[in-house]
Amino acid sequence: MSVLPKITIITPTFNQGKFIEKSILSVLNQNYPNLEYIIIDGGSSDDTLDIIKKYENRITFWISEKDNGQSHAINKGLQKSSGDIINWLNSDDFLEEGALFFIAECFKNQTTNVVAGYSSYVNENGVAIENMTFRTFINKDDIFSTLSNTSLNQPSTFFRKQVFDKITPLNEALHYNMDLFMWLRYLVLYKLETIYLTDKKLSIISYHTKAKTVK
Repeated sequence: MSVLPKITIITPTFNQGKFIEKSILSVLNQNYPNLEYIIIDGGSSDDTLDIIKKYENRITFWISEKDNGQSHAINKGLQKSSGDIINWLNSDDFLEEGALFFIAECFKNQTTNVVAGYSSYVNENGVAIENMTFRTFINKDDIFSTLSNTSLNQPSTFFRKQVFDKITPLNEALHYNMDLFMWLRYLVLYKLETIYLTDKKLSIISYHTKAKTVK
């Protein structure tokens, strides 16, 4: 029986007590046996820490201290990561059931560096927003089209760690498009054929007024 690859999920968070328990459970309830789960909190003053401590025996590493924002928090998590496959999941977003087992299966193809699936959306009350889905865009026949229409659905785009190390750390001066900047690095360095697009939904994005994407 083959050993499942280690998957690292990094969750940066700051005062997201309203969402973080559901986010944590969406990772832990995958019941993926070779999971490395890292939470980097920026010094929350709400009930975030109480929620993290509730599950700390199932979390590989967590810390709460003042940082310089999301990019800095993710980079701190990267320094602790050792998985074969990696992604980050913001604390107001959630993994779809079975996502990690599916991802592991996709990466059995050794020529695949990236697996990109769809996300669905919910409002701040967890109610699904109908007819709203999104997936990372690439045109495998045209790198120029891909670059000029660049979009990255980060929560549903997973990377082989050895490749991720080449396009990170994130630019900590960027607080919004740091993931897109990282993705452009990938597109410049690697062939489009190394990206596997799937129609499967891998994550759920919270679309609410305080979300950075909405802002």
